[in-house]
Amino acid sequence: MAVKKRKLSEDFVKFGFTYIGKDELQLPQCVICMKVLSNDSMRTSRLKRHLKQQDPTLVLKDKSLFLLK
Repeated sequence: MAVKKRKLSEDFVKFGFTYIGKDELQLPQCVICMKVLSNDSMRTSRLKRHLKQQDPTLVLKDKSLFLLK
């Protein structure tokens, strides 16, 4: 079974994520802790959960904060 390659949406910035390219994959990278997650983690619910676990005070922050980082 082929692995589904997810693409990072521009909306993921509001959850504190950007991406790094690895081969042909886009892997999400947290701008807070700089941790690189798996391609399978590129789901809105998982990105929200990661942000909430890393720093719950940032959950309600505006997307512009993450763009500055």
